Amino acid sequence: MRKLTKLLLCASALVCAVSCMDRQNSSATFTQGVSFEFNELSISQYFKDSLLYAPLFSTDQLIYFKAKCDGENSGYASGFKVSALKGTSETPDDIAVFTSAAKTAGIGGSLFYAGFLQASPMEENDVFINLGQYSSAENQLIGFGICNSLYNSRLAEEKMIAPGDYLKLNVELYYDKNLVSTLEKYLVDYRGTELKMINDWEEWDMTTQTNVKLGSFDNMKFRLETNSTNLKPCFCLDNFVANFSVTY
Repeated sequence: MRKLTKLLLCASALVCAVSCMDRQNSSATFTQGVSFEFNELSISQYFKDSLLYAPLFSTDQLIYFKAKCDGENSGYASGFKVSALKGTSETPDDIAVFTSAAKTAGIGGSLFYAGFLQASPMEENDVFINLGQYSSAENQLIGFGICNSLYNSRLAEEKMIAPGDYLKLNVELYYDKNLVSTLEKYLVDYRGTELKMINDWEEWDMTTQTNVKLGSFDNMKFRLETNSTNLKPCFCLDNFVANFSVTY
């Protein structure tokens, strides 16, 4: 974790803050974005096979992405890996799980993004929001980019996705261990007459969701659901954005 903490992670965080001061407190309202961007030189220093993971890593000491593993780039079981992979026909299946199916590696042509695999469910959460550093805080999820993995995209090319098959992403938002909202998105959907897949980056705008009440959250859980023995419970994520209003 020392290297990871020292790096912190050379990733871009988009911050726009408006602060006001009184005798005792300072408050701020800002939008925080995580796009997993690194200096290209970091790949040789911190990445292993163009992938980087740790039990807990952050780009800004506010939004943390998690992996179930023994340590930095060691003993991975499930969760997030930062990826610098751009797939080819020769990409091995175990690497294709963490490779986006998109024409570009990350969203908007970026070089980095995150890959997620649900191989061994984690006990608590996959994303942790460190609201405890403030005396009070409210936030709202704005959205993030999603894309299928190269692995699942290949299954379509190989005609290994059958009518009726699906892969659904369920996103659960929690605050103080209480469930706030649940959102869902089909990454693969062959329940109708046509196979539908998200094989290029798609912005999932949470503010346009109907019949869903979005509130403050400090933890997120990603649950992948499928009825197929061929589809892997994995996907890629980029450009995570949330609004914050805090007092400290």
